[in-house]
Amino acid sequence: MRKKSNTHLKPEWIEPIYSSVAEKSKDCVLMDCTVLYNSPRALASSHIKVARDNGFNFAPIVIADGERGREEMMIKVDGKIFDEVRVGGALEDYDSLLVVSHMTGHLGAGYGGALKNVGMGLGNKAGKMEMHKAFRLKIRRRECIACEKCVEDCPVDAIKIKSSRIPGISESANIDQDRCVGCGGCVGTCPEGAIKIPWTAAPRKELQRRIAEYAKGALKDKNALFINFLLNITKKCDCVNEKQRPMTDDIGVLISNDPVAVDQASLDLIGKRTFQLRELIDPEIQIKHGEKIGLGERKYELTEL
Repeated sequence: MRKKSNTHLKPEWIEPIYSSVAEKSKDCVLMDCTVLYNSPRALASSHIKVARDNGFNFAPIVIADGERGREEMMIKVDGKIFDEVRVGGALEDYDSLLVVSHMTGHLGAGYGGALKNVGMGLGNKAGKMEMHKAFRLKIRRRECIACEKCVEDCPVDAIKIKSSRIPGISESANIDQDRCVGCGGCVGTCPEGAIKIPWTAAPRKELQRRIAEYAKGALKDKNALFINFLLNITKKCDCVNEKQRPMTDDIGVLISNDPVAVDQASLDLIGKRTFQLRELIDPEIQIKHGEKIGLGERKYELTEL
């Protein structure tokens, strides 16, 4: 599936970066995790196909949380919200991260940059549910076709096909909230997209803080460098499969070993109000929280090359 988006990071921008690192490390890969919502990227195999179809065919690709997003490693964090976070299991096999992020606006988090790329990007499905506090999934009964794929996939037998009282619908899936463990696998399994995610369960300010704490966990004990592309800066994130117009002129590329500083500098250069006026949320909240929990410092010095 080729994305309709024409403003996401281009593979020809990323390939030279990858090649430079791969010359020094034989274990260099492109890494991501499955997404929580219904999409080809909800399964590792089709996620990789999407990447290949869009030109990212120059490197091995690892989907760190496995085919259905359940493979994980638990990482202790000294956060204000979390004691531990759940990230893709394959992350354990790597000691370094080169985080390449596209600065964009974001409908939920205000903006997306290095912190969101690491925190949300490397959280497995259950971790993404934790960040969104999306623990009570519901079935859209008019969309459910009672195919039983979610029933077969559920690891704790929390989904059953039951009779429906809705006119014209004889049966539909039902989730036992007491048995559900919040793995999120059923969302990607459903072919009809009938499983509803309560995206707004976590208020936007809390979502930002949760993302920052997940980023701290994913980066724990890792050598990391962060590259933010301030090119094709759009209102919505790159996950939105539609063409978007840039909100402002291209600015350049920022590099830092501090994820808090690189996001703060990016936001300052773009203009905080560029995102704030459109999303009605302070986009600096995740940056401020990242500094508070020791992930980095907002103070920075720009050196132009």
